[in-house]
Amino acid sequence: MLREKGRNIDALKTVLQNAPLLCKNQQVKDNALNLTLKVLLSIKSSQIDAAIDSLDDPDLWDVLMKYIYRGFEIPSEGSSGHLLTWHEKVYAKGGVGSIVRVLSDSARA
Repeated sequence: MLREKGRNIDALKTVLQNAPLLCKNQQVKDNALNLTLKVLLSIKSSQIDAAIDSLDDPDLWDVLMKYIYRGFEIPSEGSSGHLLTWHEKVYAKGGVGSIVRVLSDSARA
């Protein structure tokens, strides 16, 4: 989907809806994290609001926030600033409750 112009928001929905949160296989979780970070970093800052608004299930905001925090754990060049922008926008949508749910949930992304 990332190769097709304009499909990165669809790619975001797909990776969030299929997040292996309850999976015990760490390799599967790491692969999902890498793919999700690739999608997040492919979406321009000007498109972030539209991407978040396209997530029709508020639970996906929490899944997205989980991946943002995991992304902070493994920074790459330029990723931290972009992830901070994502964090700000998801926080504006999901509020402090989203952060609390992510930090207290034992099912990691």
